[in-house]
Amino acid sequence: MTHAAAPTTSPILADGGIETALIERLGQELPEFAAFVLLDTVPGRDALRAYYAPFIALAEERGLPLVLDTPTWRANPDWGARVGADAAALDRANADAVALVREAAPGDTVVNGCVGPRFDDYVTGERMSAEDAERYHAPQVRALAEAGADRVTAVTMLDAAEAIGVVRAAQAARVPVAVSFAVGADGLLADGSTVAAGIAATDAATDAAAEGFLINCAHPAEVARGLAASGNAPELGRLIGLRLNAAEHGDEGAGDAPETFASGVLALRAQAPSVRVLGGCCGTDAPHIAALADAAAK
Repeated sequence: MTHAAAPTTSPILADGGIETALIERLGQELPEFAAFVLLDTVPGRDALRAYYAPFIALAEERGLPLVLDTPTWRANPDWGARVGADAAALDRANADAVALVREAAPGDTVVNGCVGPRFDDYVTGERMSAEDAERYHAPQVRALAEAGADRVTAVTMLDAAEAIGVVRAAQAARVPVAVSFAVGADGLLADGSTVAAGIAATDAATDAAAEGFLINCAHPAEVARGLAASGNAPELGRLIGLRLNAAEHGDEGAGDAPETFASGVLALRAQAPSVRVLGGCCGTDAPHIAALADAAAK
């Protein structure tokens, strides 16, 4: 199915890099980078509310729509087991995450159920089939849907197979779904395919059921390489959002200043004109999203 590029209008703001912001701004300890563990304590829940607060204030101040991810990137079986969370605990965490974001944010905020990858290591090359991915992710998708998430998004997907599995699980749970791919320093997915090829494969296997696609967890310069590798593929018209890193892969520094980050992100809309959702990933926080809002308004 070919999708025409929608005209870019006012941006939709998303939050930043929740795990790095919780650590760096709010002094939290996140075993295995798992933010959902904070739901278990009153101080942890307070820290999550403090994380979301400046994004909510920014969207209200600028009069812009807002999407907030639940802190559930690691709330799946393998990663849950590493922090002592069994299936029942994960169901509670996913439900509690939706409830916390819903309570903290204005009523028109899109509460996005974040579904992270089973494997997120480019080195080991571990992968799943689409069928295995559907079975693996279905409990989390179902828990987020039953808790009332407005949408679920497969975040930091390394290849189309896992994305297909999450989309199929969302179809079974009857909840809207999006897919956000991660790319490496070369701008390609972990299996070496382009973003356009990943979109095409996911759409072909799911009858284009996803509401759209995003890219996250990569620096704007890396995404630019990836979009260039995709050429003028019509599938890029399916890209609706960018949630990127402040630093390039392998850079241990603080990364780009907010204004530099925003300029790099917005420059990508020349290659992906349908992008409206603008947010951050690792190393970004409210100042980066504020800079995106300011730059997009010019």
